[in-house]
Amino acid sequence: MRKILFFAALLFAAPLFAQSARRPSTMDSFASDSQTIPVMGNATGFGGAQFRTYVALLNPTSSAFLVQATLYDATGTAHNAVLNLAAGEMKTFTNFLDAVFNGYVGGGAVTLQAVETPGGTHNNRFIVTTESYTAGAHYGTAIPSLEFAGSSSPSFAVGVTVDANTRTNVGCFNEANASNTVTARVFDSTGKFQVGIVTLNLAANAWGQTAVPSVVVDGFVRFEPSDSAVCYASVLQNSTNDARFVMATEYTP
Repeated sequence: MRKILFFAALLFAAPLFAQSARRPSTMDSFASDSQTIPVMGNATGFGGAQFRTYVALLNPTSSAFLVQATLYDATGTAHNAVLNLAAGEMKTFTNFLDAVFNGYVGGGAVTLQAVETPGGTHNNRFIVTTESYTAGAHYGTAIPSLEFAGSSSPSFAVGVTVDANTRTNVGCFNEANASNTVTARVFDSTGKFQVGIVTLNLAANAWGQTAVPSVVVDGFVRFEPSDSAVCYASVLQNSTNDARFVMATEYTP
């Protein structure tokens, strides 16, 4: 597969290998040798909640191989680690950033890249599942892993709310090797009225996230990046920090 850039600030180019000629949706699921998780965290958040990221990583093949894990933080700095997967082995991490990146505290985008098999083939494929959760209460939400890179096209995160009981954060991972300005426009449910706007100024390969300050009920966010990026929204209940993750979907008329 192609190298993509997280979560952290992590998260590339056309795929070298694909199991389908069409561009998959974010809900397509298959083993791959390259995946990007647009956001992971190990941090204290709203109301003192401790946000963590659970990861399960499976090698379904009959061969052992290494996986390069790279965390891209808010400055675009890459933090690297190597994971060893035996044939058929599954590894789980209840706090991935802490365990893999030497106690890292904060957020970012993460890429996972398996080493190539001899001859430059891409048979070292793995399966990954990621969940962001609140320690203690353990309210969790699944985070999709992405095999295909984003572009500079507009993308949309739908069903966002900001009111007395609910908050929404928006974030993006800059997959470009240059600075990237992402304008996030917040619209009401009719799509006729823009109720707010936030801007993410991302360094090369950086991840960033910010709160939506505008009141909106069942609205949507239109992300407008100046270069390649993957974006998302996270809608959270203030009382419990229970979250709903919304991966932005690209649309170009």
